[in-house]
Parts: sequence; structure tokens; C-alpha cells
Amino acid sequence: MRVRCLEIIHPDGDYPVAEYDGIRVGGVYPVLEMVAYDIDCQIRVLGPDTPDPGLLWDPINFETVDTRIPPGWTLTIADGRTRLADARWQRPGFWTDYHHGDPQALADYDQVKSELLAAAPPPDN
Repeated sequence: MRVRCLEIIHPDGDYPVAEYDGIRVGGVYPVLEMVAYDIDCQIRVLGPDTPDPGLLWDPINFETVDTRIPPGWTLTIADGRTRLADARWQRPGFWTDYHHGDPQALADYDQVKSELLAAAPPPDN
């Protein structure tokens, strides 16, 4: 799945900016995961210059340009959250392990990231 950025609201000040942490208005980016909790929904988007592990954004600021769900993605519902992401990231504690430098979590992240960035963009209409 790929999205185009329509607007960026700076997270520290509630004002629009043209770019932030490697994401630019008008740019097209792969979605790394979608997380919904209660009435809140966020997408993790990764640009070529975005620091790992990408940033969580409000999807209201994006539009879908490629609806294809990557192979290996699963939908899970647990602990009040609904997550759509690669199955390798769906195990309990994945993000905690990633942030603590667990070698398997880091390897899983890097592999999924590489696959998503290497995926061909959608054909032009």
C-alpha cells in the first residue's frame, strides 16, 4: 500500500509545514503498518530520509495511491488495538524488542522495510 502526503501538521505546534522528518507534501510513500485503537487510527509511513522506524501519522493527511496489501500482511486484534502489518511484526512485544535492540526484532524490521521499499510503485493510469 502506498499513500500520497496531502498535508503535514507539525507535531510540536499544530501548524502546516511542507516537510517533516523525510516526509514531504506531495510525496508518495509505502505504509509500513496501520494501527487503530478505540477511535484513533494511525499509519506508519517511511520516506527515504525518514529515521527508523518511520513515523505514525493521522491518515487524514494522506490519500491512497496503491491499494495493494503487501504479501505476508495480517490483521490482528489484541489489547484493544487492531493492527494491519507484516506478520513478522505482529508478535506480542515486537516494538518493545525493536526499541531495546533485540537482534531478531531488528532483523525482522530491516527485512520488511527492505521489501516494502523495493516493491514496485503502482502503474500510472
